[in-house]
Amino acid sequence: MRKAVIFLFISLFLVVSCGRERESGNLNIAVSQDIDSLDAMKSTSRVLRDILIGSVYERLFVLEDGKIKNELASSYEISEDGHHLRISIRDGVAMHDGSLLDECDVADSLNRYIESYEPAREMVGSARFTPSDGGVEITSENPLYMFVYLMSSGPQSAVIASSESLKENEYGLITEIVGTGPYRLLSFTPGSNIILERFPSYSSYGNEYDGLAGIKHAYFDTITFNVVPDSSTRRLGLEKEEYDFINDVMSYDVPGLEKNEDIRLLGGDESGSIALVFNKKSPLGSSSSFRRAVAYALDYDGLMKACYGELGYSIHSDYMEKEQVAFSVSGDPYLKEDLDAARKALMESGYDGETFRILTSNLSNLDKIAVAAEGMLSRIGIRSKIIVTDWVGFLDARNDETSYDMFISAFSSVPLPSMKLYLSSSYPGWYESERKDEIMSTLIKAESVDEASSIWKEAQLFFWSDLPVIVPGHYSTINASSATIEGIITEDGNHFWNAKRKEI
Repeated sequence: MRKAVIFLFISLFLVVSCGRERESGNLNIAVSQDIDSLDAMKSTSRVLRDILIGSVYERLFVLEDGKIKNELASSYEISEDGHHLRISIRDGVAMHDGSLLDECDVADSLNRYIESYEPAREMVGSARFTPSDGGVEITSENPLYMFVYLMSSGPQSAVIASSESLKENEYGLITEIVGTGPYRLLSFTPGSNIILERFPSYSSYGNEYDGLAGIKHAYFDTITFNVVPDSSTRRLGLEKEEYDFINDVMSYDVPGLEKNEDIRLLGGDESGSIALVFNKKSPLGSSSSFRRAVAYALDYDGLMKACYGELGYSIHSDYMEKEQVAFSVSGDPYLKEDLDAARKALMESGYDGETFRILTSNLSNLDKIAVAAEGMLSRIGIRSKIIVTDWVGFLDARNDETSYDMFISAFSSVPLPSMKLYLSSSYPGWYESERKDEIMSTLIKAESVDEASSIWKEAQLFFWSDLPVIVPGHYSTINASSATIEGIITEDGNHFWNAKRKEI
């Protein structure tokens, strides 16, 4: 039963977040990527996660330094056999619609998350969460040891929303955004901006430190996220003080920004990977020999350099980033180009001059990877055609199995290999393999990270052999802010709830 609460009085001078004085004004941010929707449970947009998760929506748990920490949850318990999970939730958490968070909100949110996210469905099977006194619980035929990790991070996160806001439109997306975070949605203008405003009834319950699970303060009245796809426009805007923060700084801009005392560079760890995803429903993409020819023909360093220049990337073809030490593997046979092997594999594929269609977007120089790949493939006689769209157009186009043979995209870092979207049979690329299904089924049932690590190291060797995708390297996202701004958190994305201007 929902516990509705009407807040009778909110002081104009309300002091939020443990008594620290708030700051007025607007934080102005430029982001590289347009937003296709505000449905954080279905969108895979890294920028959307930076905007909404933690600031507008919160989760039961966050993953920080590889450890699970409570956010909206007060505790959780897994049964000895691993099949039953109970999560207790915090009392007195205010939601943006004026109600208090209750068990029904949490159960409904988690069940929609499961329905929306294939790795979650595979892990819990047909089981779903039910409300329980002070929390929620679920009992599954599969072990749930790794499920809390899955909920804590990833391209689609287990955010908690009000039950009423989970109603879907004709496209299966939610349009009402009601969370529990220190900021709430003020407006959304597609192609232009998203504006958040401070939620005056927010009361932080984190620990007193500056991190993902720490105290949240919400210093600014509003935060404006401006869609600015062109990297030069973002950089010039920061230099002219039109923006307080920009994301996706190009490596060729780094030396100049480093010399500017009014600007700080942020980030630098591996944030994700570039993946060339074959369309396994197309004649060329479905041929393992053709995929092998492509893999041997490519110069991975050349591909990454075309996008990032001299900085901002590392060359290794593990599906997982190096920070996930438990899942780091080496030994990709395609890491060094081999044109003779490429021509041999191409002949085995029966290739007869068909056009190899490469789909990409103009986001953050991804189209330059396609141009570099086209030139490399021409050396062995593959005739290519590049299809370039904006980001929103790309998201639509990659769902059309008849329109391309391979697409190029960036994928954010995830804590578990089972969260790699391109390994799914329902994700664009449509990877179907009995061996893959067997591996992923075993992986999600692992009873510990050590067991999952052992399974994955064998799995990575299989995927390098089967080649559903090619991972030429991993990007290290570099961002920049005005030197007058502090408190931005750059772990697992960019987070602005504690951002404030330095006192002069």
